[in-house]
Amino acid sequence: MALQSNTTIFISGTEISAFKSIQLHQSIDSHHKLELVCRMDVLENLTQTLGESSKNYLGETITIQTASIDTFSGYRALEFKGVVSQITTVKGHEASTGDEVVITALSPTFIADDGPHYASYNDVSLSEILDLTFSDYDKSKLEVLIQPNNTTTLHYSVQNGESAYAYASRLAAQYGEWFYYNGSKLVFGHPETEELALTYGFDLKQYNLSLSPQSHNYKFYANDYLLNDVHEKDAKDVSSGASGYSGFVSSKANTIYNKQTKVWHNIYNDPQAKQRLDTSIELQKKAIEIQQVKLNGVSDNPGVKLGNIVNIEGANYRVTSITHSNRENGDYENRFEAITADFDAYPNTNINAFPKSDTQTAVVMENADPEGFGRIRVQMPWQKTTGEMTPWIRIVTPHAGGDKGFHFIPEINEEVLIGFEGGNAEHPYMLGSLYNGGGKATAFQSDTNDIKAIKTRSGHTFELNDANGSESITITDMNGNIITIDTANNNITVSALENMTLNAKNMQINVEENLDVSVGKNKTESINENSFIMANNEEKQVGEEIKVISATYKQEAQEITTDASGEIKTNAGGKISISSAETVEYGE
Repeated sequence: MALQSNTTIFISGTEISAFKSIQLHQSIDSHHKLELVCRMDVLENLTQTLGESSKNYLGETITIQTASIDTFSGYRALEFKGVVSQITTVKGHEASTGDEVVITALSPTFIADDGPHYASYNDVSLSEILDLTFSDYDKSKLEVLIQPNNTTTLHYSVQNGESAYAYASRLAAQYGEWFYYNGSKLVFGHPETEELALTYGFDLKQYNLSLSPQSHNYKFYANDYLLNDVHEKDAKDVSSGASGYSGFVSSKANTIYNKQTKVWHNIYNDPQAKQRLDTSIELQKKAIEIQQVKLNGVSDNPGVKLGNIVNIEGANYRVTSITHSNRENGDYENRFEAITADFDAYPNTNINAFPKSDTQTAVVMENADPEGFGRIRVQMPWQKTTGEMTPWIRIVTPHAGGDKGFHFIPEINEEVLIGFEGGNAEHPYMLGSLYNGGGKATAFQSDTNDIKAIKTRSGHTFELNDANGSESITITDMNGNIITIDTANNNITVSALENMTLNAKNMQINVEENLDVSVGKNKTESINENSFIMANNEEKQVGEEIKVISATYKQEAQEITTDASGEIKTNAGGKISISSAETVEYGE
């Protein structure tokens, strides 16, 4: 027999004096739904337009309290606060007795499930993130109790196209924190510790216990590029402390699922990466184990409360879902599901509950990586209003390695395309750079796509020209010093505005035909040892003076002719010797 109860209902401070039925569905990590059915004459003036009065309840706060009429020991009251989300008026076929108003209300959590939002947070705690996330919602309707177990600083967290509620729900799964509405407050973190003893045959009408072994024989791997290492964590090394039924079922699971599953897990890299991986695996294993023992029961005690513990025959179970039913004659009953409370773990924990994202564009904000990994920090369009940006992210490059590779870092304020490891919005990396309206490629544009080029911020340019008949390669610096390979005409030109220096151990210059050297002013050659010139003919034209200074001076030839339009003077500090195999002739 159902409990005889007394129920009081208020909507926006107005008491609802009578009802036909009440049904309230409550589950962790979901919006609660209340359906209240009343006779139409309770809420409406039957002479008015259909729903004329009851429509005003939309958006108003509704409170319900159900308690036992008799003062049974151990019986507690059901209390629920929600917000009216729908009014349905029904015209029945039995005249006025069949006319109804169905009031649907949801837990006030639904007002924070208002569509996609975008935000990011760097180096802040879960508490700070959630305070900011729920700060703009009506606290008179939605009160949030934030008390997470995880008090560490999160390196980078992203709300990517998620409502505030969906974001909080995912964070709870990602970090193993309890998340549920307790009838008056949205709880994030430590679950409530209140216990209620239920006695079979008294306030517990029936119950069943389900034992279901689940696979938790996993070994996780995660890459750490900061250390250039792979972290490992074996779930077998994690002890949940399960005992009783939980310990028994876990041992059976190890027997059934004896083949180890190897799992690759993406984590963001920082000095605490290994510690965070270990913590995540511990929470994940406990979440799997805690779902192996489930209890379903039927009770008439309104005090069975979502998130709280019920004690049945000496064993503790935490309620994860419950449906309350109440009729106009006061008959009350609830049906609930609970998990073992031998140890504490959030059953919806999912270490792969990360925000998903396709590629996005961004603007470079910082490019001087303090740790020398060639990384950048970028700001995506939705981060601009808050001034947020990503942490230091890596760049995809054709080649990279220790002190080698293809080192091209984009400039600040340039647009880039961002990808995400495994589609995870919290693991961005740069795919490449993009031209836009503020930075076009007009200097290299052609109808036939002739130019391929590299140009730096200061103007240093490497240009490849494939234009038919004008093929060339040109290297130019910001001042106009230039090297040109004229492919079309097979010429190479090197031009320096000031000095040109060639240094080598040995050098050979081979010219098949002509070599012309033109010097605007002076030419100096310095040779430490020997100089040798070989030519069929040599002619020197000197406008003023030739002067040769050496320890000895020697000329050898088959014939030597000296012509002078003026005088020839020979001066010697000592004697002058002239010898000839034949005679010496002196002119006039």
